[in-house]
Amino acid sequence: DLAAVAKMREAFDRRRQTIVRMLGEIPGVVCPEPYGAFYAYPSVRELIGKEIRGKRPASSAQLAELVLEEAEVAVVPGEAFGRAGYFRMSYALGDDDLVEGVNRMAKLLAEAR
Repeated sequence: DLAAVAKMREAFDRRRQTIVRMLGEIPGVVCPEPYGAFYAYPSVRELIGKEIRGKRPASSAQLAELVLEEAEVAVVPGEAFGRAGYFRMSYALGDDDLVEGVNRMAKLLAEAR
């Protein structure tokens, strides 16, 4: 019976749509829609060099560190995959956790000046 597989596919598609929509609503973040795997790769290039809570991250790695410290959300900087200016974010987690994490990150990144 493949009913469980269909339910998982629905859940991941829902989470994919959720993360893309939510990230796209954050000023300075552009999130292309992923077509496979369980990761989104939002561009955060517009936020590099902007002040956030007294810091000016000079790379997506520094911005990822700031997001971890201030919003308690773990993202992987794009530099780890040869994509400076991007984050790699998994959406292989529960819906509520996904929304909570992106909301915390959005609140922090909205402070960029």
